[in-house]
Amino acid sequence: MEKVLLPMSLFIFILVGCNSQGAQYGEDLQTVADEMLDNATKTEAILEQYAVVWDHSIKSKGAIPVAEMTALTGFEQSDVEEYFEINTAGNIPEDFSTNIHSLNAYYEDSGELEGIRNAADSIKSKMAELNDPPDEFEKAYDEVLNMYNYTEEYIEMALDPSGSLQSFNENKNQLASDIISVYKRIEVIMPSED
Repeated sequence: MEKVLLPMSLFIFILVGCNSQGAQYGEDLQTVADEMLDNATKTEAILEQYAVVWDHSIKSKGAIPVAEMTALTGFEQSDVEEYFEINTAGNIPEDFSTNIHSLNAYYEDSGELEGIRNAADSIKSKMAELNDPPDEFEKAYDEVLNMYNYTEEYIEMALDPSGSLQSFNENKNQLASDIISVYKRIEVIMPSED
């Protein structure tokens, strides 16, 4: 009788161990997806600010008063004066390219872009650790990998804004939509712990 129970108990132990490893993998995969969504949300705030300043710079058809840019960005007046080019009349030129680069410099110096980069690097490392999913998590992993690719493109837009305002907004909106869609798919196809 002992010879039957020992192999059976080992089988149950292995089965439970594999199940808990699968559950841990699922938790780790969900955590990475959540971290990507969080980082994309931080990136979105910067991209929205670029779009607002870009649009306003084009539509202003003339120099922009510092107080107006302060209200538009929500920055302290001292930050606007430090980062934006100010002409001799004390206004910000309507040059959208210069104004976007000014915003980018602000986000660089404030550490916001560095925080996004650091989170992206951490996520990349975690994705490398998760690249051999158990069978039941293969579909979920593929979707998380898609989300990773979309998020990386989204982040690149914050690090190096370029193109026309129209193409920038189209890309920004499409990537935001793709990120949300794939996140929702992950929630649906992620195997449950039951």
